[in-house]
Amino acid sequence: MEENQSFGNIKELLKNNDLPYEDIIASKVQFITEKENGVLVGCIGVEKYNEEGLLRSFAVRDEYKNKGIGKRLLNQLIDQSKTDGLKRLHLLTTTADGYFDKNGFKTADRAVAPNEISSTKEFSEICPSSSVYMIRDI
Repeated sequence: MEENQSFGNIKELLKNNDLPYEDIIASKVQFITEKENGVLVGCIGVEKYNEEGLLRSFAVRDEYKNKGIGKRLLNQLIDQSKTDGLKRLHLLTTTADGYFDKNGFKTADRAVAPNEISSTKEFSEICPSSSVYMIRDI
């Protein structure tokens, strides 16, 4: 995973997709990106905590949606997470639970989240309590 990138472009893409971006550097989100002709068209990130990963910052530029970019990014993140020794991915979403359900994530009660995930800034401060919590074993 690429760790040292132009966070400005990633932040802009996240902002344009109404996703949190203010803490991506402080939270040490590691990104996988996709570019076309040098332009960032998609990104996905993960915060790693031992064998747990918090999926973050999954966005594709509007004009590139429904072209398989998101699926490629998600598959790359899952493959890289396995290589890095993660056993589970966790996420919070307000709009994409149907997409993640189709991709092997299952809805769970936030109370079952491991402490290293529930204590993250994303989990405890950024995402509203109405967010859907989902888990996928990898």
